[in-house]
Amino acid sequence: MSTTVTFAGNLAEAPELHHTRENNKPFVTCRVLVNRRVQNDQGEWVSDEPTAHNVKVFGSAATHVHDSCGSGDPIFVHGLERTESWPDKETGEKRTKDVVVVDNRFGEVGISLKYVSARIDRAPHAAQAS
Repeated sequence: MSTTVTFAGNLAEAPELHHTRENNKPFVTCRVLVNRRVQNDQGEWVSDEPTAHNVKVFGSAATHVHDSCGSGDPIFVHGLERTESWPDKETGEKRTKDVVVVDNRFGEVGISLKYVSARIDRAPHAAQAS
């Protein structure tokens, strides 16, 4: 079972481009930091500890994110939260982490225009590129 999540934050570092082992398809991994503002006892707005979200973007959006986004950029993510697990290389113990997955079947990722402006350069569809 997976949960749908939507959030906006800033890239902790530049997205990293990888390729799948099975069919050499590109995907991007990145961490998005979400800063929540809360009111303290004096009524002042202060930043709470940021929450880090691990994100994997597959499909055509992966290369767009890699080519268009950099460290610190405001970004929004809408995807499915999944838990990944693997054995620790040294101890063999099971390790897990939550990852938000965005792919061509479900999800969206893009630059948040809340505090910035952007110019859109449309990429050709695969059918138009041939």
